[in-house]
Order: sequence, then C-alpha cells, then structure tokens
Amino acid sequence: MNREPKDPLIEEVTRWIVLLHSGHASEADQRAYRHWRSQDPRREQLCSQLETRLGVFRVPIAQGVDAQLLQRTLSAPPNRRKVLQGALVGAGVILGAALLARGGGLPLAELSADLRTGTAERRSLELPDGSRLQLNAQSAADIDFSPRQRQLRLLDGELLAQVANDATRPFVIQTPQARVHAYGNRLQVRERAGSGHVVALSGALEIHGPAGEYLQLPSGHEVSYDRYQFGPILPSRMDATAWVDGLLEVRDAALAEVIEALRPYRPGVLRLDPAIAQLRVSGLFRLDNPQQVLDTLARTLPIRIARHTELWVTLSPA
Repeated sequence: MNREPKDPLIEEVTRWIVLLHSGHASEADQRAYRHWRSQDPRREQLCSQLETRLGVFRVPIAQGVDAQLLQRTLSAPPNRRKVLQGALVGAGVILGAALLARGGGLPLAELSADLRTGTAERRSLELPDGSRLQLNAQSAADIDFSPRQRQLRLLDGELLAQVANDATRPFVIQTPQARVHAYGNRLQVRERAGSGHVVALSGALEIHGPAGEYLQLPSGHEVSYDRYQFGPILPSRMDATAWVDGLLEVRDAALAEVIEALRPYRPGVLRLDPAIAQLRVSGLFRLDNPQQVLDTLARTLPIRIARHTELWVTLSPA
C-alpha cells in the first residue's frame, strides 16, 4: 500500500505537526496555527480528525519521535515526505488523503482490514464457510476463522450476515463494544463512534457488552447499545435492511437517524444542529443520492442547509 501523502493539504498539516512538536513553537505560532486551520473547512476537518480520532498532534513526541529529526526532514525536499512519514508510522500514526474522504475519519486498524468499503460503496461477498456477508458504506471487518470458531471483527460500520450452518463452529461477531453470538442464520450489526445496533432477523442472538453485561435477543427483535448499557429490546423494523438495496426507509424517525445513515454516503462533514435533531421524518430515500435527500429534507422540514464547500454542509433551524 502506498502511504505517502498525495494531497498538498497533508503536506501543510505535516509542517504544523513538526512545528508544534519541535519544542520551539511560540504563542504566535500557536495563534497562526489556529488561524490557518480556521480559514478552510477542509483544514479544520482534517486537524480535528487527527486530534480527536488519531491523536496525531500529541503522539509523535510522546512516543519518542525526535523533534529535531522531524525538523531536519523539512529542509531536505527530496526526502522529507518519506522520512517524516516513516517517523510517524513508527509512532503509530498514518496520514493519508483518505481521511478527507470520510466524514468520521479513518481509524488506523481499518487501513489493513481484510474487508473494507469506501464512501457510498456497498459490498457483497461469500465467506470461506459459505456464509454470505454484505457490508454497508464506510465499513471495515477482519475475518478470523479457525477449526474451532468463526469470528468476524467489525472494526467500524455495518454488516448483514447470512450464516451458513456449522454445528461444530459457532459464528461470532466481535465489535469494539460488544460480542454477538449467532444461533440463527441471519443478523445485522452496526457500530459507529461507540454506539451500536443489533437486529436478530432470523434466530436468537446472545450479546455480551463491554462491562460483562449479557442479553438474549429473540428472533425478530433489535436492540441498541453504547459503552455503558443496552437499550430496550424492540420488535425489528421492516425497513432494517433497506440499505442493502441502496434505500433508506424511515417511518416517523428522528432527523438525526436519517443524517447518520447519510454520512457514509458522502465525503466530508455533515453537521446537524441539535435543535433540529429530533424533527420527525418519514419517507423512502435513495442513499446513493445524498444531495437529493438533503434537498428533499430542506423542502419538507423547517430547516436550512448551508453548503460552505462540497465537503462541509451544515443543517440548522430555518
């Protein structure tokens, strides 16, 4: 995989990383950095992602990357990207233009995932045991099959599994927050940003939470969860798997739920003002045309859509 940054913005961010970790950054430098990143939504987006998701602006020095070495790389134009990139990778940090293609960033583990989908990409495939798997957009998973167990590690995103019968090997889906044991043959699991959702489409499921909580989910039911607790068990909705066909079907759903479903289908930042997050939405939308969905929402709800750039869209009260 070629990890050398290609976007000029990555080069600019790299320079700021070096300066701010050099030990010689003045208060004026700090102010200049804040001004620089505030002038372009793409800069703000990338810097926020690197700080909050990957810790880039904190990790290099903390993990022993020599600041003087990083500074010297900037004065050697033919090699500076290569050397700096190697130093950051050694510290557990990878920069890439792919960060800009995803609204929520690209966690490091996803870069080497066995299965990945990009923005607005869905993927269907057959697993080694004959099970069928469908990945929603911006999803990543690893396959870990052994003679004793079949395990999928959902790193981020959403999947629908049609599980092949195998009496000797249980089928398990491990997410960052939960562990799902399938006793039926069809289930759906989604987890993004610490919040998850499981649907037992055919057959019961056993779910273990991060603190040892245990839940038996009956067939035909669904449950949401976060790092603290499970939500109520509810009958599964008829529209739960509509995304497989590129559709978003909602009945009296919160606007926040609709926006969350759209985020994996468009690049950049899609911000929602909390004041309108609970507006109710019903309809059938095409996920592959998020722009049209946003236009429809603007015509039917008391909201205003501000497009700062194609990569930065904000929804607020009208």
